[in-house]
Amino acid sequence: MQSSLSQIDRQGGESSGSRPIAVLVEREGLGDVLLKLPMLRTIAKGFPGRPIWWIAGFQTSMADDLRPYLRDLVSEVRPSTGISSRRPEMVRGLRELPPFSLVFDTRTRWESIGYARHVLKRDRYYCCTPGYVGSDARPSRFTRPRHIGARALSLAEAALGAPANGEGALACGTAAREMVAKLLPAGPVYVGVAVGSREARKNWPLHRFGELALALASRGRVPVLLLGPQEASSLEEIRNTIPQAIALDFMQIRPEPAIGVFDAAIAVIERLRLVVANDGGLGHLAGAVARPVVSLFGPTDPRRWAPMAPALAVVRAQDHGGDGMDAIPMEPVLAAVETLLRQ
Repeated sequence: MQSSLSQIDRQGGESSGSRPIAVLVEREGLGDVLLKLPMLRTIAKGFPGRPIWWIAGFQTSMADDLRPYLRDLVSEVRPSTGISSRRPEMVRGLRELPPFSLVFDTRTRWESIGYARHVLKRDRYYCCTPGYVGSDARPSRFTRPRHIGARALSLAEAALGAPANGEGALACGTAAREMVAKLLPAGPVYVGVAVGSREARKNWPLHRFGELALALASRGRVPVLLLGPQEASSLEEIRNTIPQAIALDFMQIRPEPAIGVFDAAIAVIERLRLVVANDGGLGHLAGAVARPVVSLFGPTDPRRWAPMAPALAVVRAQDHGGDGMDAIPMEPVLAAVETLLRQ
């Protein structure tokens, strides 16, 4: 790894080591950013001491929810720069950026990549086009991964010329951790249940979550409902359908405003043995907190969007005779939970 770094520095000249590293992204929700965290950690470990800029064409959750937790990795976040917009705004946004030592472009539109290569001042440029065309180096593989997180991680591997090490976990503050320790005291095996997502079509039916919670409770597990803003309009229905679970509403469990909603969510997930989730932000967050995840998929593709978790079991509707989430029975989800718990 060190030889790769030294070679890049020689090619860029004496000043290249002081220039920031750029990560270019499109529009990003919470899950999109979390999928790229292993890439970010790998870059930070591989090029220590170099400031990293996170530059988004549009809005990014890196500028909002995640910023306080990644200050040691990302020195500057630039949302809505226009670098993925139409040509005049794209060129203007690129020209406003400083010179970089390395550029990691996670975008895939040929036009955006072409202009970035032409306009940006940099020493080395890495992009994940098909076959890594236009990239100054490619990883050991020729075919880019389908998965968004693995694809981003491959750019770090290309720069380092070595396998990636993206291990790590998001951590909450002490106050949040102490608060949740009182709500979920040590002893029981807590299993998180995240019933929602941003899109109703990606949600496993609520009554199936109820069946799962009942089965977990009968086996001595303690199901914990993970409730956020997206569940605010249906809290009563959720609680009535899944009465066996401890219901933790991240908006309500905080005794003081100093503990943020995101901090509360991370603190709760830290206390869980694993999380069962639809294809949504809480599943990705659980993986980023280094918890095993049972991930439920129907209309979306787990080969592209599955969480980056230390241990992962995917249950697909297509393996049970349908494309909709209602095709997934309770039994294979319970079996996946028990398998991960035994590990």
